[in-house]
Amino acid sequence: IAGPRVVEHMVDAVLYFEGEGGHHYRILRTVKNRFGPTDEIGVFEMSDMGLREVANPSELFLGERHAKAPGAAVFAGMEGTRPVLVEIQALVAPSSLGTPRRAVVGWDGARLSMILAVLE
Repeated sequence: IAGPRVVEHMVDAVLYFEGEGGHHYRILRTVKNRFGPTDEIGVFEMSDMGLREVANPSELFLGERHAKAPGAAVFAGMEGTRPVLVEIQALVAPSSLGTPRRAVVGWDGARLSMILAVLE
């Protein structure tokens, strides 16, 4: 019994086409590939002429970066086998609480907690 994923079991590749409303960049993510690697991405820009490949996603993510902005750092992450540089921004303020509140946008909160535990 395959359940709701019966089609995924029948095909050789499953790709997710992701994007956020209001943004013209799209990500094509490989989830299943019977004949090659998974967890690979392709970054594309939606233009009036259709989809165009973004050859250097790191340049896209760092294009408007101010070199010495306080609270910002460049992070080298991996998407499949592709290294991608992204800018991480932090807003930090002292807390009067015993345990400060930590919030993230676009990243896993549990992973942040793990990295902070290692750093402390």
